[in-house]
Amino acid sequence: MFNLADLFERFSFEKNNKRFRIYNFLILIVALSLYFLNNHFLHEINWFFMFYFNDFLAIVVLLSFLNIVYPFKLTNLWLIILVTVLASFVWEYVALFIKPGSRFDFIDIIFYFGSMVIYLILLYFIEGKINTSI
Repeated sequence: MFNLADLFERFSFEKNNKRFRIYNFLILIVALSLYFLNNHFLHEINWFFMFYFNDFLAIVVLLSFLNIVYPFKLTNLWLIILVTVLASFVWEYVALFIKPGSRFDFIDIIFYFGSMVIYLILLYFIEGKINTSI
């Protein structure tokens, strides 16, 4: 029989606390500030800022936002990878059918995973560990 408590225990879900939310809020503010800075100034520097810098921030923004609003800490490596894969699928494949003029770009997916690594590094500094339990 399926037991939700066993699932939470398996993935080592911890209740989200105020300190963790504040850190994620700060990460979100910095990432969104960089996003707006890029849209107004940095995109003129070179092709990286024009085409890929926002993709490099995307997963950091998504995961920090989820960790602010979700009642449990989203710190499990495998769940973070799953969120990144699902976001990549939606942003690069599903968008083709929803948004006219959208194009699939494999390099975007590489930058999404780079963004995930940046978030995992930040998470390590916040939590002191990376949760890899399966």
